[in-house]
Amino acid sequence: MRFQLCALLANGLMLSTSHYTYSQEGCQKDQRCTMVVYSEQTDKWQIINKSRAERAFSPFSTYKIPNTLILLEEQKIDTKTSYKVDTHAYPVQKWWPGVWQSDDIKVKDAFSYSVLPLYQMWTNSLNKPEIKTYLSQFNYGNQDINGPLDEFWLNSSLQISAMEQIEFLRRLDEKTLGLSKQTYQTFDAIFLKQSTSEYQLYAKTGTGPIAKKTYLGWYVGKIENAQGTHYFAFNMHAPSFKEMVNVRVDKAHATLKALKII
Repeated sequence: MRFQLCALLANGLMLSTSHYTYSQEGCQKDQRCTMVVYSEQTDKWQIINKSRAERAFSPFSTYKIPNTLILLEEQKIDTKTSYKVDTHAYPVQKWWPGVWQSDDIKVKDAFSYSVLPLYQMWTNSLNKPEIKTYLSQFNYGNQDINGPLDEFWLNSSLQISAMEQIEFLRRLDEKTLGLSKQTYQTFDAIFLKQSTSEYQLYAKTGTGPIAKKTYLGWYVGKIENAQGTHYFAFNMHAPSFKEMVNVRVDKAHATLKALKII
């Protein structure tokens, strides 16, 4: 079951992005999706499908945001070291992307490409009391890590809503998570996804199965532009993993465009 789930999480990295009408129209009222945007400078909230925005789901790979912060603070990882997956603990699977099998994986790549077995290895270097203390300090979701140490964020005990994702990202930017200055600075560079002349995008995806023929997809982060900082949290359902990864980011970007954020 463990590797079946991991396969579903990883295969999305090998699928090309398709531009369907469904994704191009953005999230609409009463669809199985939500988008929450908070614009800091204007103190403006924009929410599509509020009841869903308040509903907690598994964070899947968006948990790599707090997880990376914890690992950096505990000095379990650093941005200069090259890492590789311990294939004795996590044997190579045929569906693994090439980057997962590299002997030269940097933390930023592990974050961007969601190198799950590497994050599972790193998380195993922590203990639950440590993690629980940090998640309480961060006020991250329901803070429930009763699931397996290396899987509690994968459709398990840990849950968070889109509204809570926004509040966590704001606390991260305000540097009120009780972390060192070095941790904040280092993570900022890891989190940066795209920089253009018009905006800087910081983002993390997350996807996985939550029920039969039901997949959840996340896209969370912030956009910095001439109007200020805009935090966003998007999630949606899809009937298949392939459909999810084909439309998730496009649909989120279309929604941000409709809300005049990008």
